[in-house]
Amino acid sequence: MKLTPFSRLLFPVCALALSGNVYAEQSLVSPDASAEKRPLALEDIMKFKSIVAPQITKKGNWIGFVAKPDRGDSTYHIQSTTSDVHYQVALGSKATFSADGRFIAVVVKPELLISEQADKKAKKKLKNNLVVIELASGKRQQFDAVESYALSDNFGYLAFASKQAEKEKDEQDKTAQKIEAEATAKTEPKEEKESEKLFNKKRINFDVTLVKLADFSEQTFTDVDRFSFSAKAPLFAYSTSTKDGIGNQLQVLNLNDNKTELLVDEDKHSFSQLTWGKEGKQLAFLQGSFADEKETRSHAVKIWSSKRNKVTKVKNNFADWFVSDVYKPTWSEDNKRVFLGLKPVIAKVDEVSTKPENEADLYNTDKLVAGRNLQIWHGDDALIKTNEKYQIKQDKKHSYRAVYHTKSKKLVQLADSELIRVNSTNNANAVIGSSDIKYRKLRTWEGFFSDFYIVDLKTGKKSLIAEKLSSYTPVKLSASGRYAAFYKDQAIWAFDRKYNRTINLTYKLDNGFANEDHDRPSKVSGYGIAGWLEGDEGVLVYDKFDVWQLSLNLDDAKCLTCEVGRPNARQFRIVDLDKKQDFFNEGLTLLLTSYNDDLKNYGFYQLDLETGKLSKQREENKKFKFVAKAEEADKLLFTREDFNEFPDLWVSDLNTKNGTKLTQVNPQKDEFLWGNSELVEWRSAMGVKHQGVLIKPANYVEGQKYPVVVYYYRRFSQRLYEFNAMKVNHRPNFPYYTSNGYAIFLPDVHFEVGTPGHSTNKSILPGIEKIIDMGVADENAIGLHGHSWSGYQTLHSITQTDVFAAAVSGAPVSNMTSAYSGIRLGTGLARQFQYETGQSRIGASLFERRDLYIENSPVFFADRINTPLLMQFGDIDDAVPWQQGVEMYLAMRRLDKNVILLQYEGEPHHLKKYPNKVDYTIKMKEYFDHYLKGAPAAKWMVEGEAYREKKAK
Repeated sequence: MKLTPFSRLLFPVCALALSGNVYAEQSLVSPDASAEKRPLALEDIMKFKSIVAPQITKKGNWIGFVAKPDRGDSTYHIQSTTSDVHYQVALGSKATFSADGRFIAVVVKPELLISEQADKKAKKKLKNNLVVIELASGKRQQFDAVESYALSDNFGYLAFASKQAEKEKDEQDKTAQKIEAEATAKTEPKEEKESEKLFNKKRINFDVTLVKLADFSEQTFTDVDRFSFSAKAPLFAYSTSTKDGIGNQLQVLNLNDNKTELLVDEDKHSFSQLTWGKEGKQLAFLQGSFADEKETRSHAVKIWSSKRNKVTKVKNNFADWFVSDVYKPTWSEDNKRVFLGLKPVIAKVDEVSTKPENEADLYNTDKLVAGRNLQIWHGDDALIKTNEKYQIKQDKKHSYRAVYHTKSKKLVQLADSELIRVNSTNNANAVIGSSDIKYRKLRTWEGFFSDFYIVDLKTGKKSLIAEKLSSYTPVKLSASGRYAAFYKDQAIWAFDRKYNRTINLTYKLDNGFANEDHDRPSKVSGYGIAGWLEGDEGVLVYDKFDVWQLSLNLDDAKCLTCEVGRPNARQFRIVDLDKKQDFFNEGLTLLLTSYNDDLKNYGFYQLDLETGKLSKQREENKKFKFVAKAEEADKLLFTREDFNEFPDLWVSDLNTKNGTKLTQVNPQKDEFLWGNSELVEWRSAMGVKHQGVLIKPANYVEGQKYPVVVYYYRRFSQRLYEFNAMKVNHRPNFPYYTSNGYAIFLPDVHFEVGTPGHSTNKSILPGIEKIIDMGVADENAIGLHGHSWSGYQTLHSITQTDVFAAAVSGAPVSNMTSAYSGIRLGTGLARQFQYETGQSRIGASLFERRDLYIENSPVFFADRINTPLLMQFGDIDDAVPWQQGVEMYLAMRRLDKNVILLQYEGEPHHLKKYPNKVDYTIKMKEYFDHYLKGAPAAKWMVEGEAYREKKAK
């Protein structure tokens, strides 16, 4: 049967009449194969593990990672890279290696079963334990009820905090305290009482145990607030906070001789954010008074030098700014600078009491109005109120960067109320700063923009690089701090702050550096900037495929990978092997990743910057991902995967060709029927080349037709060699379906601005025709699934064609006219920018192109739908107003169409609660099993379900 993408009502498929086809699970499996392997069950998916937080020691001799099942208890694994030694810690959830690679500390969580059985009160009492392993011998020790911990880098010590046991107090003591408190309340001024109240809110109640790991001998410190080991010296800092606040202290213990040095002793003061310098002999810390509210608490910045045994106070000359402990002081790698976080001093506003003190106050308008609940939405507001509320929460966590120069003892403010964002770096001369203040109103309909600056570290002088760049534009600073490279208007530019000029580095090049696949009604984005060469000799940048070296001398620009890049549709990207280095050494040999945009496979190459030689290390019909490099050794950690191969960890030297597989996290995979993926190509209705991934069922039989679930978003053909994430969530799990007799089709979608809905069918319907012509797909048993943006595409698609026997749509927009001015609850942003310049791709306001908003809104064409539809929404969706689902449901209900809406209570855009994930997964498959395989309809599909009252919690 031939598909015509533009014909509506193409297949008038009756929901229950699937040409008489009823697909039996076992009919797809040969007797021999079925005896060896079995289809995946939902419980099997839950037990598959993911590798979480992999790490490699500095010397590269050990790796560690969490093997975490989707449902169940995790295990921490420690594996030698040079031998077969392997340790496991049951219930391990995260871990820290000591820098010398001698020890590892693993956090052990309570069992899931125990946690699930506990009520709220009992859950609060559940504590983590800590297991420390000496890696050479395998000797381990467990410490119970650990609140937090620190492992020394090079000196074989552990410190951990635990809650102090509640001390029993007799009634006589309580009575005496009560009498004393009442007497104090009568004599103390109000301000002192408030101060005492604030202090008592900050009671610590922690004991810290210091353990010498050589013999596991211990010593305990009481009333500890903060603690920290020096990385390079045998020093341990800790602050104490007593119950009455008398004698609060910050001390440093010398681990060699066990002698303690008292740094500061100040009643009712806090000592926080203990940060050691890179040499390990200087300690920066913040000191503040518990008498001040935490959010507005001003801190003194102090630095202790172990060499001189002296505490220096950093002088803050900025009267309207105070040091906040929101930001932890950060030392530069050369130990010459400390970055701090400032906040503006805000005058305290006295609140007007709303309580009437006499009869006249009952009519006092000031008191009455003071109790109002009102938000004023003004048309000239920079932010709409919901986004302003979100921004205020962000501002509470934000601090404005300043830098202290340890040699000159000068504090320089880098960010302020005009230039709000500056990040600390290791550049010795300058930093990049940005500010979106001028453009906040544009968030509503145009997007996010910022002005970017170079800020001099010594003077704080700000040099404007460019105005109104996308806030997400990468701006890279040269090593000297003189130049900044950035993308704008489809070119790469360099700003020279010495002469305050901007140079187009790509002026003489025919090659474009703009995104060739850009399909949104916004300015075309670029491909990114890797970074500068040392000595400001040039900057490494990307086009779609290649790495270029651009120079301030425009005639010196050259492509470093063009011979094997673009001509072969091979995309190269640089792997950053040294996170501490802000530039590339000229003689460096770079590690590159490769991705073939035609064939969808991956690899590793190396590029010698000195000679320009590009050589292949390995390239296979697999997907490779770089994970980490050992800081002090030539060892790399990476993964390899395809649809049938789990991305286990591999280790190699700097040549990945020499890689060795270290892990086998999911050996049970061999027990299951799985399926195989292949690349499919076709031409869209507009004649444009498209690609997609067809995953054939396990034990596929040539010539037999199968039910197909189509899953898509934008471009998914790059998933050809991806191992599907084995999780229960809002998506169809591919192996779950392919091992149970389905094929999965992942088609690319190429969008046209103004008609995003129609673009879907123009792209995917010819692709479906292709897999039907291949003899794989049963044309009467094709299902469509999408979530969020593709949830919208799914709704629009079924208003235009009857190709699909059933459709599942999660969190979709159904009505662009109402969604246009809806609110994203997560950020409080209005959704207008998404339509005018973003993903929704209309390219104009509702008032400029009302016709496009209606034409692309499925709800206005619900009368054309003949496809059974299952919709899913969380009713506190933080991205798409869930009322969009209600609109579509009510329209189809009014038209007596086949529709079911699943409303998951208290859920956001993606389901979070595991019972809901499981329920949706079950219902989704039951839905497809019925309409695509002829299985009996589940009861909820036939009868629905009566409203259920929420249980009181």
